Amino acid sequence: MNIRYLSRSTLVISSVLVLSACGSLDFDVGDRINYKNSSSINTLEVPPDLSAPNYDPTYAMIPGGAVSAAALASGKAKSDDRTVLPTNAGIQLQRDGNVRWLQVAAPAEAVWPKLQEFWRVMGVAIKRDEPRVGIMETEWAENKAEIPLDGIRKLLGKAFEGMYDAGSRDRYKLRLERSSAQATSIYVSHERTEEFVSGTGTKWQYAPSRPELEAEILNRLMVFLQGGDPAKSAAPVPESSLTSVSVAMTQLEGGHPALVVGGGANDVWIRTGVMLQRVGMSIEDQQRGQGVYVASYQGAPDGKEQQSFFSRVFKSDRDMLKIGSRYQIQIADAGNRSVITVGDADGSPLKPGIAKDLLERLKAEFER
Repeated sequence: MNIRYLSRSTLVISSVLVLSACGSLDFDVGDRINYKNSSSINTLEVPPDLSAPNYDPTYAMIPGGAVSAAALASGKAKSDDRTVLPTNAGIQLQRDGNVRWLQVAAPAEAVWPKLQEFWRVMGVAIKRDEPRVGIMETEWAENKAEIPLDGIRKLLGKAFEGMYDAGSRDRYKLRLERSSAQATSIYVSHERTEEFVSGTGTKWQYAPSRPELEAEILNRLMVFLQGGDPAKSAAPVPESSLTSVSVAMTQLEGGHPALVVGGGANDVWIRTGVMLQRVGMSIEDQQRGQGVYVASYQGAPDGKEQQSFFSRVFKSDRDMLKIGSRYQIQIADAGNRSVITVGDADGSPLKPGIAKDLLERLKAEFER
């Protein structure tokens, strides 16, 4: 948490003025999530590896309302009426280890505008909106609930809320899949960046994602889709109990690395999609029938790109993922296990070092 440049004497004087003017103060700062009136990182402060690529605006911000599949595909959908999900639409929260998702008994065309409305109610701006591929990404947002309620803040209440900063920002990536013509799966991935102070100033670096925040967002989204207020009505979300899954690196014919994960391709597909977005990948296309994700690299959440010295010592630039490059991630069914491989944008084999870089990141997520 950071306190914006105010002296202690200023804080004391201000607190006396506040207390004399008000009989009581509302000290409620929310619970686990509170993005209302959050601040985003100034674009000039964002390191290059945190900058999202420019996306085709053709499919951005389709208005709410009943939208046809043809209109979604063309990016020309228009409607004056807000879509209302059927009152009897079934919504279930599914879980596989530390990966959760919502199963909604409604077509994707009805769900999409409700997601746009959900983020507006939550106070989080949308950065990327592409119904054509079923991908939505938010801007970086500050979670006010992470600011500790210390003695000074209790004294000042909300009158000087702007003095405090959580020193971190969250971003969420949503991915939709059509389970059937009348059913939609909603997956959420979380990314996090934190502010670090050094002798030359401050900078933002990626930090590990928090699956418990993904669970909280899904829980609030479920409340919202059922007509409730996601900011007030969300019930507590129990912590994930991890499901053990075997995962190991291997080498295929020709020396190409692969990741072998226990479980059928369907289950591994679900978990891989969420985990790709946790480790800085942005999904550009998804072809479940072929078991292929097409994704671009946005930067590593552990900030390894900043550690140029160690990168030079332990691996060459030719063996590292390139920011902005596109890759194909293939998931092949091998009975009671699945094999994950990585190719370039056309699916051709990558240099082993580059493919291994991404596969090792996925392996670490499967082992969390």
